[in-house]
Amino acid sequence: MIRLARNLAFAAAATLVMSTTAMAQAANTLDEIVARGKIIVGISLSTPPYGMTDADLKPAGFDVAIANLIARDLGVELEILDQVSQSRIPNLTSNKVDIIVSSLGITAERAKTIMYTNAIYVDEQMVIAPASAAITSLDDLVGKRVGVTRSTTNDTIITEKAVEGTNIQRFDDDAATNQALFAGQVDAIVSGVAAANAINAQTDQFQRKFAVRQSPMGIGVRRGDADLHQWLNTEIMLLWNSGEIQAAQQQWLGVTNPDLPRF
Repeated sequence: MIRLARNLAFAAAATLVMSTTAMAQAANTLDEIVARGKIIVGISLSTPPYGMTDADLKPAGFDVAIANLIARDLGVELEILDQVSQSRIPNLTSNKVDIIVSSLGITAERAKTIMYTNAIYVDEQMVIAPASAAITSLDDLVGKRVGVTRSTTNDTIITEKAVEGTNIQRFDDDAATNQALFAGQVDAIVSGVAAANAINAQTDQFQRKFAVRQSPMGIGVRRGDADLHQWLNTEIMLLWNSGEIQAAQQQWLGVTNPDLPRF
């Protein structure tokens, strides 16, 4: 009886080890990417200057530049899945994409669902409004319409910090949020430094009023994709040391971070 129990215990342990090994092999996204010769990256192409299409209707922007560098160093082709902000994490967790490179702010709430790499850019959420508007603090937004892009860190932070009486209006992408500001549908928007630079390049009617918070941005990886996560963190370190991340930041965002936070 003791021998039978011992044999059953050994058999159960062996089954567990084999199952764990099989799961690890099945879930090795890094190996799958290399084997298929292609990495599928989720990027919003309606969020300039992070993601957009150029005059030739080809993907462009900071996120696209980073994705191209990743594909280059993996030795694979790049396939981009265009997506709106609220689809980023669902597309990753449902295996529609391998990774997310899509102005993805690092938050504790999102980290319950996905893994983040080290940061590739540190943005700053700020309030942008007409130059003539007397807005210097969150209190000045009470009674005003404030536009944000739905399910972004801009949305999260202003929802968390807004004073009661602030009318937050949400739009599906940054282009729609910016257009609402231009058309006077909202009194102000919350967006990042790069978006503010893009707006200022078009018109001098709007200005940055005050910063709400800094927001590091990383690459989103599925939970359990440890090998891919490690490879990407190694890649980010090498791209930073080579100056290629800084060059992409300067080209597309108009600013260069002096350093990037690391886990």
